[in-house]
Amino acid sequence: MSRRAGRFTGAVSGVNKIAGYGASMVALAIASLAIIPVMIGSDGPRAWAAIAVGQSIGGIAAVAIAYGWGLTGPAAVARAGRPGAVREYSESVLVKSILFVPLAGSAGLLAAVFAPGHALLAVVGALSTATIGLTASWYFVGLSRPYAMFVLETIPRVLGTVAGIILMLTGSGALVGVLCQLAGMLAAFVVCSVWIFRSAGVPKSHRLRHRPTRHVLVSQGLGVSSTLLSAGYIAAPLLIVSAVAPLVLPVYAIVDKVQRQVSVALNPFVTVFQGWVPRASGVLLASRVLKTLALSAVFSLALGAAMLVAAPQFILWLGGAQIHPSYLTLVLMALFVALNLFESVVSKAVLVAINRMSVVAKATLVGSILGLPLVAIGSVLFGAAGALAGILIGLVLRLGVELVAVVRYLRHPDADAPESSRNEEQQREYL
Repeated sequence: MSRRAGRFTGAVSGVNKIAGYGASMVALAIASLAIIPVMIGSDGPRAWAAIAVGQSIGGIAAVAIAYGWGLTGPAAVARAGRPGAVREYSESVLVKSILFVPLAGSAGLLAAVFAPGHALLAVVGALSTATIGLTASWYFVGLSRPYAMFVLETIPRVLGTVAGIILMLTGSGALVGVLCQLAGMLAAFVVCSVWIFRSAGVPKSHRLRHRPTRHVLVSQGLGVSSTLLSAGYIAAPLLIVSAVAPLVLPVYAIVDKVQRQVSVALNPFVTVFQGWVPRASGVLLASRVLKTLALSAVFSLALGAAMLVAAPQFILWLGGAQIHPSYLTLVLMALFVALNLFESVVSKAVLVAINRMSVVAKATLVGSILGLPLVAIGSVLFGAAGALAGILIGLVLRLGVELVAVVRYLRHPDADAPESSRNEEQQREYL
């Protein structure tokens, strides 16, 4: 095969994978957004804001339950053989099963504290979002199987949301809608797990013994700390606004929900790089890092412009014409979405591939320490726009720290090459 033909084949494969992951993320984003106006119409803006608060807290619990596999899992599976990949997933299920009840329960209790006016809605909102931590999407990303992910995980989740929408439109309350979302996520977890274990095709003689649970917990330390800090930074602003400026909560909640769902819908862009960048080493890895940064920067700029054009009418529809953010708020939201996508590629695809996960935790900590106090001050003085400005400043600081680490790597790409796959090392150790 000629080099040109090889490049064409690679480009087609990349587009196909983006389309596959995109099908999942767009379907989930549309379903998650479509249920919002139905919830608002069913129980009102304040009730929906309570659900949003619960979902924000549940998002932190989901990251803790996922225990870093969303960040480290794709690279680990991509570099491992099938026995190592199956063991990785099996160990993740064991750890998540241990963590789920205490973490999801704690999220529910905390949600009731932050939204006492609609405590039950907040609790169920927290539980439904915490369940996302059980996702197997990282496994499919590592295998580069986007369409399997769509059938096995996305469809059950979307069906749960659609069922909730139908029931609310026929007279049920918002509580039923959130419970349906919870049921869809649980169904997806069961279906994915059954398929992974049954279709793995690993003979008993080739199966790898589980590592000690303590060893697994320690080995995932950097991944979980990085993702927890990131999730905390994303969720904290909504809680801060709820505590210090409750009057602007419905406006901020709707904007926060939109930017989150758009980010979720664009995860395919990130996941393709998560599977592509770590498969190289040496000079080729450095080349892929540069290409990834360039493509991500261009796409992020286009995304920000598109958001600014589409956001006004979209939010008007989403809020049932009851919520009206200012134009400055929409501009800041568009900037945040664009920068957040670029930062996600840098942290989840580039820094993980070049063995700089510790930088992600450090950068998130710096952004949180400086950005979150600005959220509180900004929301009190300038409402939703002030809160968004504080988040944006923190994100810029975080991205700056991460880019410094990437530039240092690019100057000396061979000085500290990524470590060999931990799965390969541990296969030799535990065989």
